[in-house]
Amino acid sequence: MTHASNASMGQGESQVALGMNAESPASTPVLEAVNVGVDYGEFHALVAANLSVAPGEWVAVTGPSGSGKSTLLQLFAAVDQPTSGSVRFQGEDLANRRHLDRYRRIEVGNVFQLHNLLPHLDAKRNIEIAMFGTHQGRQARSDRATDLLSLLELTAQAGHKPPDMSGGERQRVAIARALANSPAVILADEPTGSLDPAGAANIIAVFDRLHRTEGATIVMVTHDREVASAADRVIQLEGGRII
Repeated sequence: MTHASNASMGQGESQVALGMNAESPASTPVLEAVNVGVDYGEFHALVAANLSVAPGEWVAVTGPSGSGKSTLLQLFAAVDQPTSGSVRFQGEDLANRRHLDRYRRIEVGNVFQLHNLLPHLDAKRNIEIAMFGTHQGRQARSDRATDLLSLLELTAQAGHKPPDMSGGERQRVAIARALANSPAVILADEPTGSLDPAGAANIIAVFDRLHRTEGATIVMVTHDREVASAADRVIQLEGGRII
């Protein structure tokens, strides 16, 4: 799959638009799995997994069904905990971190295969709702959502509800929602899995633009090797092991 061309927005401008998180030095990985194991009874979902994701890196995690891809992403999203080993964010073990709800809302942005948008809210409100409970006031939330709609070329769909949008448009709204709180990393679980080839190519082009011109850090799970080939680095899982 070919990479999308760079957007016209300059690097400095785009980082302001995206709200890049620059708290950690370049030498500190954004995310790390250190000798991680995850057991469900006698089933070993992950076995001694080690993975380090650098700031600004796009990593694709691929492998057959049941290989541990989604389990690894759930660890990074702090919705599951390892049986052994540690998961670290900017050098800190998530097991020692207080207020994991804030981590899930602010530090990482999640994009799912099924976009999980609220069908009764329009595109702009679906983005704004991700910012509720943060320090941002009503006008700031509105302005941020407008900027993200523009960034993802969705301005015309701002007032459209999910049932009135195409699958690709809904997924782009989901990406905008994931960016709403300026996360340090985007976690995408099979983001093209429910789309036709044209829609999938469009979403990968969006990720490519965010990565190349916005400096976004992305960890993307996919079973599609062609989709995975767009990333900087491809990690293959099999039987819970990184091979």
